[in-house]
Amino acid sequence: MVFCGVASVLIPYIDPGLPLAIRIKDEVQFYIKRYGTNPKVILLENHGIITLGPTPTSVLAAMFMADKAAQIFAGAAALGGPIFMQREQVERIAGRSDEHYRQRALGV
Repeated sequence: MVFCGVASVLIPYIDPGLPLAIRIKDEVQFYIKRYGTNPKVILLENHGIITLGPTPTSVLAAMFMADKAAQIFAGAAALGGPIFMQREQVERIAGRSDEHYRQRALGV
């Protein structure tokens, strides 16, 4: 949560070019309205990943953590599937003062 945020933006496959750019813009605006902050990770089905942040270091950290999460997800899927945290758990952890401290200390 420190590097990748409480949720990612997931863009279902859409043709590249202007249609994809418009869809990204719309989904990011919806994310900002919902969470009150910019997303850190945008997942583009069959295209790739975009990571965002206030510094190059935070963008790179989000990319490394998203890659690590993908590896964990693939391993969990091979063992019967992942068990996801409840939304309330994610929001509680993301709102903790120590999480905010880590974000500030790491510059993310």
